[in-house]
Amino acid sequence: MIRTNLFDQLNRRPAGMPRWAAWLAMAASFAVGITLFLVAASLALILIPVVAIAGAIAIWRLKARLKAAGFDDRADPFAGQARPQGRIEIIDAEYRIIEPGEPPRR
Repeated sequence: MIRTNLFDQLNRRPAGMPRWAAWLAMAASFAVGITLFLVAASLALILIPVVAIAGAIAIWRLKARLKAAGFDDRADPFAGQARPQGRIEIIDAEYRIIEPGEPPRR
């Protein structure tokens, strides 16, 4: 019967990485990070104006279609309602301070 100690690796010192390999790995990850940042920034510089122009064109076309359908954005939505001439209604109320110990009114 073959016996294997599964915990034999836990008592050993882990294999160390040479210092030059660690520096090389850090430099490579730094270079990849800078590259990804530059790609994302250049895509943003290209896509943001394209999306803004496309949105402006879409809004312009939507306004043209709404105007053709009879929905003019400059028209007053309350133009059909008659305003009373000479009589102005004011809603008035009385206010009072409710003290902290005061029982609620029902």
